[in-house]
Amino acid sequence: MADFQGVEKQLNQLRLNIDVIRKCVIYALGSVMMIGVAPEYLGVWLAWRGITLVLPGWVYQWGDDKLYSLYQRLVLFFFETCTRTEVVVYGDADDALKKRESVLYLANHQSTVDWLVADMVSIRGGSLGHLRYVMKDTLQLIPLYGHYFYAHGCIYVKRGKFNQQKMIRALDYLTDPRIPTWLVIFPEGTRYYPATPKVIEKSEQFARDNNLKVLKHHLVPKVKGTWLVAEHLHAKFDALYDVSVFYEGCVSQDGVRGNAPQLIEFLMGRCKKVHIHIRRIPMTEVPNEEEQLKTWLQNLYIEKDKLAENFFTKDNEKRATVQKRLGGHASRISIWSTLSSFLFFTAITVPFVCTKIGRQLYLQLLLYGTLGSYGWLAIRSVC
Repeated sequence: MADFQGVEKQLNQLRLNIDVIRKCVIYALGSVMMIGVAPEYLGVWLAWRGITLVLPGWVYQWGDDKLYSLYQRLVLFFFETCTRTEVVVYGDADDALKKRESVLYLANHQSTVDWLVADMVSIRGGSLGHLRYVMKDTLQLIPLYGHYFYAHGCIYVKRGKFNQQKMIRALDYLTDPRIPTWLVIFPEGTRYYPATPKVIEKSEQFARDNNLKVLKHHLVPKVKGTWLVAEHLHAKFDALYDVSVFYEGCVSQDGVRGNAPQLIEFLMGRCKKVHIHIRRIPMTEVPNEEEQLKTWLQNLYIEKDKLAENFFTKDNEKRATVQKRLGGHASRISIWSTLSSFLFFTAITVPFVCTKIGRQLYLQLLLYGTLGSYGWLAIRSVC
């Protein structure tokens, strides 16, 4: 019996070691590949951009959306397929994701993974390439991709120095009905992150000073950006998707809410399950007047806070049965939907790595692409 227990213990340890190695390989390979293919991606994008310069903007955007979808499938290959993260959906998810519509995607913000959850939702709705984000302006500094996000239709906003006219100009491009769009916005502006209590305390104090309900699991939503989007694209969007995301494992055994997993932790497979609740609200029910929208948005976040209590409760039994109580079910995508992208980028990387001309071209794309994107940033900042 003792020998059997010893063998079983060794087998368990071996399984743990293999799992650790697997996670490290996923992290290393994923990081290298997702970052490393940037010059190749830029090269393909530049070729398409050049071909479509004399064509209508919607033609360029059609091809660019295909390219963006291809890359985001690579991201999901590592972050969902390889990590084996289980995605559980609730609410109107099944019905909403069967539609092919333009959407204002409004979500809570607690992690650097939140943008990636939008990938998980949109790929299930057949709209991965149509994702565009309202993003903080510091993301413009990402080499190569900083400029590309703007060309894809994303909108940069500056915290503390909000430039309304710049945002309106960016929104005008998306008014074209031939450019289908899922525009992602996080009205809280920054993450609800227990490790930065001052941010949470400041939000709570703002709520008290302005006679607003103090939220337990969200920051007070900011209305200006959401209002501009609603006002300028109200006729374009078919619906607003009110998305609430909850990462399993954020609550300790004694009921204390901790930090949501961030990118590295998530890629290392430390989040086994993501809960995504979607409420589809027809755009006709969303106000486009600023003061009305402000009240509407506050009420929406009060409802989101109530929903969050199901996941951040101190009651372990209640938290354990949340999937059954709220009617959630696992939603899976096919392995081929992400593996095909991994194989594509692997194939186009081979000639860049294995040939002298390929390596030279890779370095030139990296160098001149980075300098060009920063040059564009410098010019745009003064316009």
